[in-house]
Amino acid sequence: MNYDRVFLDALQSVLIEYGDAQIDLLSESDLKAHLFSECINLMRKRGFPSPFKVYAEKGVSDKRKKIDLVLGDNEVLVELKFEPESSLGGQGRVFDTVKQAGGMGYGSVEEDLQKIDNYAKKGRHAHFVMIDETGWHVEAIVPEKWKHINVGSKKSYLLHIRGRNEGGHRSPETKNSL
Repeated sequence: MNYDRVFLDALQSVLIEYGDAQIDLLSESDLKAHLFSECINLMRKRGFPSPFKVYAEKGVSDKRKKIDLVLGDNEVLVELKFEPESSLGGQGRVFDTVKQAGGMGYGSVEEDLQKIDNYAKKGRHAHFVMIDETGWHVEAIVPEKWKHINVGSKKSYLLHIRGRNEGGHRSPETKNSL
């Protein structure tokens, strides 16, 4: 069972629906829910055995530190971030760089990127996916890796980084044609 292919295809499907304004995202939880649902749909269509092995907020190596989305027997680990265009409840930016957060250990984007590399070094398929509707993070975090997503009349930004795989190289791209 290729759980990594399931995740990549689910991500592609969700990005297409988001870009076509078929779904609206207000939070990271919305992104996670759409990906979770699409993974289940794909597993069902592809004849994966049930119960389907897709989990949200699962502890893998440290039960206190949860992974946003896990597929298989901890084979695919996904960290998600979503920076909404408009702040809910009067909040400012949701995610910060290490410097702005006050150092490592404060939930920075770079910290999640490091976690993805650490998971991948243990032989797991590891993904970091961030959608930024504000564009603020595009220049602050690996600026060369972002892709544009047109969502109706607005522009959003996608960052998808895959941790180092068994071949030792990083593949930051999805098949995203948006």
